[in-house]
Amino acid sequence: MHLPKNPTLRRFGAIAALALSLGAAHAEVTEQEAIQAQLASAMASADYAASKCPSLVIDRQKIESLTKRSGMTPAQLKASEDYVEQRDVIASLEKGKPVAMICYALSKAHGGYARGVISEK
Repeated sequence: MHLPKNPTLRRFGAIAALALSLGAAHAEVTEQEAIQAQLASAMASADYAASKCPSLVIDRQKIESLTKRSGMTPAQLKASEDYVEQRDVIASLEKGKPVAMICYALSKAHGGYARGVISEK
C-alpha cells in the first residue's frame, strides 16, 4: 500500500489500513461463530432424526467437516446453548406434534453452513 506524503493523509491511510485488517479478523470470527451456532443446532436435529426419522439421512462427513471449521469438539458443540435450545424445542414439539411432522420440518429447517446436514432419502 502506498501512503501519501502529507502527514495527516499518511496517518489516515495507516488508520484505514489498520481498521480494514481488524475488520477482516472480525469477519473470520463471525464466520466461525456462525458455523458453531448453525452446526450445533443441526447436530441436535440430527441426533433426533437418527433415532426417530428413518426417512432422513444424516451427512456425517459434512458434520465432521464443519466441526473442524468450527474450532470446537463435538462435545463442546453439544454442550453449547444452540444445541440445547434446539434439543429443547424439538422435545416441546414432540409433546404435541406427530413424529412424521417433526421429521419433515427437520429436513427443511437448517440452512446456511448446515444446509444438507439432514436430508430426505
